[in-house]
Amino acid sequence: MSSDPAALESIRRLIALYGQLLDSGRLDDWGQLFTFDAVFRVWGETYAGREKILAGIGGMQPAAPGKHVILTPVIDLDDAEHARAWTDLTAFATTPDGISIATIGRYHDRIALDQGRWRFAQRVIVMAGEPLPSDVDPTPPA
Repeated sequence: MSSDPAALESIRRLIALYGQLLDSGRLDDWGQLFTFDAVFRVWGETYAGREKILAGIGGMQPAAPGKHVILTPVIDLDDAEHARAWTDLTAFATTPDGISIATIGRYHDRIALDQGRWRFAQRVIVMAGEPLPSDVDPTPPA
């Protein structure tokens, strides 16, 4: 496992941009965070390919503003072009009664250097209380 500071910072930026671009409704920019053949799994659904991810996840976004809040990611660089990351999240929703917690969970990511830019190759969201799928890496030990 390598520890390239520039790669780690680029991956942190990727993870931060995910929520900010999605919450701002900048779906075209948001879609560029994924490799062309990325896979995204959430709520029992799988979206394969950037276009399907953009349509599926982008289509879930509510009209009222929401906010994704992420905590500090744990990032492992597997080699110069591949990484894994685990990031806890909370998503807030705007409701007629005010702001409420929409969900809490953890992102389990496989990230790849693609055309000179780090992008999500696989993003699996495991919501609080859901079992970890057998094909998803658990958070690494300390």
